[in-house]
Amino acid sequence: MRPPARAVVLVLAGLAWAARDPAGAGERRAPLAAPVFPSAGPLIAGESAPDTGLSRFLGGLSDSTDRIFGIAAAAPDTTGQDSALAFGLAHPRRFDRRRALRIGRRPDFAFNRADGPVWGGEMWIGEPRLWGRLGGEVGYAAGPNRWLGKGYYRYAMRRHDVWWSLSLEGGRASAAMNRDHPDVRLATLRALYNGNDRKQYFRRDGARARLIREAVTWRAVLGYRDMLESPLVTTTTWNLRGHVPAVTVNLPAALGRVRELELDAAWRTPRVPLTGEVEHQTSGSGIGSELEYRRYRLALSGDFGLGRMASFVPQLTYGRLTGRATPQESFYLGGSSTLRSLPGDSRGGSGIALARLDVIGTADLLRLAHVPHPDAFPLQAGLFAGIGAVWGVDPYGGPPRAGGDWPNGGDWASEAGASLLYQPGIPDPTGFIRLNFAFPLGPDRENSRFTLSYSRALDLVKAF
Repeated sequence: MRPPARAVVLVLAGLAWAARDPAGAGERRAPLAAPVFPSAGPLIAGESAPDTGLSRFLGGLSDSTDRIFGIAAAAPDTTGQDSALAFGLAHPRRFDRRRALRIGRRPDFAFNRADGPVWGGEMWIGEPRLWGRLGGEVGYAAGPNRWLGKGYYRYAMRRHDVWWSLSLEGGRASAAMNRDHPDVRLATLRALYNGNDRKQYFRRDGARARLIREAVTWRAVLGYRDMLESPLVTTTTWNLRGHVPAVTVNLPAALGRVRELELDAAWRTPRVPLTGEVEHQTSGSGIGSELEYRRYRLALSGDFGLGRMASFVPQLTYGRLTGRATPQESFYLGGSSTLRSLPGDSRGGSGIALARLDVIGTADLLRLAHVPHPDAFPLQAGLFAGIGAVWGVDPYGGPPRAGGDWPNGGDWASEAGASLLYQPGIPDPTGFIRLNFAFPLGPDRENSRFTLSYSRALDLVKAF
């Protein structure tokens, strides 16, 4: 007999001997409810378990584990953890000085048709909740061959249930013209991969200050900025797929020095799951600005549960721009945050009205289909519908759309569609990666679109 076969036979024989019937084959077996060790009484401190075949077998497994894994198989030593926790609770700011001087750094990369690839990084020292964070960003834009960068200081403190935050920054940077949805991270990926970036860009040189007071149910923001705004031109048309960019010409911004005062307020209703927001920006000669305008926007979002089946998410927004209607202050319609059946930021105007409804199911589609998958990757389904319009001065140079405080009937666009959603939990806990199928309602019904996007459920109001 070969050695491996002999070892298997010996192990099986040992298990059979350990499980033998001590009463003999001809006697009745003990009921299943009988104790495992019928002859042993309760264990006394200091005594070992009865010496049976099963205990010797398990003991051998334990010994082999110790020999193979060594210290990794030992129980963790928790000595002193309770006292360390007690000391930390009694002296909460004992180690603040060490953390306040902590230095951090990270690389950074951006890509768009105006700047091309931007290679850079960020470095900072301190923590916002202690003495504040002082940092800086720098990057080289390979398209126009220019250096970009800014310095900043951020401080935050808590008083009872209220957070106060101060932000100061100054420098030179590129920004998206759609100031209601300024995030360009997904646009960077689209521009680099296949050129499907539809945002418009302009340059800002100057400084900004913001003071924020945020409680559990409301938030107030006071801001001021002094910046020179200037247009950018397209310098880069290549992408990794070699496609022709979706937008090749960058919309020129109005050139001028802007001194702007900003007032924002947001609130949550205590008994009804509604979140509201009011934003107002004013710029004029009275505070030394070359561009004079008044801009305000109202938004309201709700999140209602339909039992355990779905969430009902209605959202409304309305905005107006008076004075000089510059492209960088206009309102834009189209894309994942407004109407998904329209290309991103494809329509613009000095006024906007939008209503949207999302119904997001809570069930995991993969589990319902009995598809094996990790619990961390649930797939949800959703339905949506929306209607919206922009009117007034067209930032793209088209004829003005008639309408004072409300659009004409022919300017409205409506849609419906369905989505597959995955909620990764980062970078925003309420954000979804969405695969959308949207189709217009009306004469343009054949222009249906599939889009991949990332957005929050309540994306018409800023997150608390």
